This record gives sequence, C-alpha cells and structure tokens, in this order.
Amino acid sequence: MSHFDEHGSGQGKFTLLRRIPSLITLRAFESVARHGSCTRAADELGVSTAAVSQQIKLLENLLGCELFKRHDRKFILTNAGEACLPELRKSFDHLINAIGQVNARKFRRRFNLSSPPSLAARWLIPHFNELVEGLEECDIWVSTSLVPFHLDDTNIDLAIIHGSGKFFNQQSTLLMPSLEVPVCAPSLLQHHPLDRPADLRHHCLVHEMAEVDDTAVPSWKKWLEDRDIRDVDHETGPRFSNPNLVVEAALAGAGVALARGALVTRELASGQLLSPFGRPEPGHAGYYLVRNPTSEHQDLADVLGERIKHLVARSGFAG
Repeated sequence: MSHFDEHGSGQGKFTLLRRIPSLITLRAFESVARHGSCTRAADELGVSTAAVSQQIKLLENLLGCELFKRHDRKFILTNAGEACLPELRKSFDHLINAIGQVNARKFRRRFNLSSPPSLAARWLIPHFNELVEGLEECDIWVSTSLVPFHLDDTNIDLAIIHGSGKFFNQQSTLLMPSLEVPVCAPSLLQHHPLDRPADLRHHCLVHEMAEVDDTAVPSWKKWLEDRDIRDVDHETGPRFSNPNLVVEAALAGAGVALARGALVTRELASGQLLSPFGRPEPGHAGYYLVRNPTSEHQDLADVLGERIKHLVARSGFAG
C-alpha cells in the first residue's frame, strides 16, 4: 500500500484534480454572474452565446447543482452560485497578480558592473543611489575584481579598472588619475611629528602588496626615491593585498600608509586620517572605464558611464 493510500488522501487528491473545471468554464461562469446575461458575457469573452451557455451547463453538471435560475433570459445566481463566486474572484485576482509578477521579472534588465573592491566599498556604494536613480526597471549587479581582465570573456557590461590603461587592447576611458598620499591616524603624531618626509624614519610604514614591477600599486620605495630620501627603511612594515585594508590599517594606527587618494577622501575630510605632507600627488596609474563591446545593454552602459563621470567631476574626486 502506498503512503497516500494508507492515509486515505492520495486518490482523493488526484480525483479532485480531475474534477477541477477548466479556466474557460470558470471565466464563463464569472462573466455571466457579473452581467446576469449569457449574451453580454459572450460579447465580453468573444465567443457565441451558445458556447457560454454550454460552459455553464458543463459546470453545473460537474458540481451537481444549479448555479443560476433562468428567467426571461436573465441569469440569477442561486445560493450555490452565490457561495462560490467570491472565492472564485479571489482566485482570479491571485492568478492575475502571479502572471503580473512573472511579466515584471521577465522584462527587468540585469546590468553587470565591475569595480575594484576597495573603490566599490569606499566610493561606489556611497554614491549608489544617485547612480541608479530612475532605473527602476533595471537591476544593477556589482561584482569586484582586484586585477584587470578581458570583458569579452565575461558577462560584465561595464567595468571600472585600476591600472595603466592598457587592458588587452580594450577600449578604455580615463575616469580619474590615481593619486598617492601618505596618511596616518592623528594619534600617531603625538610622540613623533611628521614635519618632513625624512621624519618617516621614526614610524612604521604600511604597504600595499604588489607584483614585481607593478607600477600601478603605490610604492613606498618609489615615493622615497623620488624625494631623494635614503635613510628611511622601506622594506619593513605590514603589507596588505587589498588597498582597502591599507586604509583600515592606517585608521587603526598601525603606521603611516601610502594610500590611493580615491580611498581616503572621506577620512581626510572628516579628520579620521591626516596627510602630513600635503595634497595627494600623481601616481603611475588611474581608474578607467572599460566597456564590453558584446554587451546587450549598450544604452545602459552609456547612461551609467556618464553618471559615473559626472559624479567624479562633481566631487572633484581624484584617485
């Protein structure tokens, strides 16, 4: 004996499913009940009066009771008809809502935007509402990547990439130059002030990890050499693979970090971090907008690309 048979419910369920009237039959019943007329229901449904009348008879035979009293071509609901009509209308409403939700999802567009994780966290997300304003029928999916990549091999529609600008022969537009700036927590200067770069010898340096000869990553060695400072140890100190962690380490007072200017704008403005040697200076890279030429959403790439440029220009933002 099956599980359903044992509980006396399986066969009953299948029998009930076979007895459910068709949607055509139920629509005919609801329309006749609303109009009180087979003729007007037929006009609404785009079928003949005889076809509607036949559907009503099929339903009454299936249920084993009269749903209407016929009087001078008028159809008046019986008690049985009155009892089932409200629930039937609720069911139609649920069905319409379900179909509407499916259609809404079907026509929504998904746009894939990529950004370096540090820039996404410290700049893109704080500006996200402005970026997507008015794009209610589009879902923006943001992913992150630490290294340049070829968009043709992905589903990414638009990417912000940090580097030299030469990204596998992809068309790129400079969004903002990458600036470098030494930063530290105010508490770090209480015992050893930083009046000039040579004073860094009294402090721990915080580094961003880089591959060999990767000029896109801020380098304490290069920064000190450009200023002809030789008595500061640039080999020691903590190193982090993610530039966002470099900023967090500086905020925690771990040392003086050579940070990307784009990532410390808010912290410098609020006083959480200090730049003891003045304004950020140009590094050897930049943040670039790169489009996927195979994207199906070139119109959205136009809109979002221009909005990103506008937000950068409006804030006087530099990387």
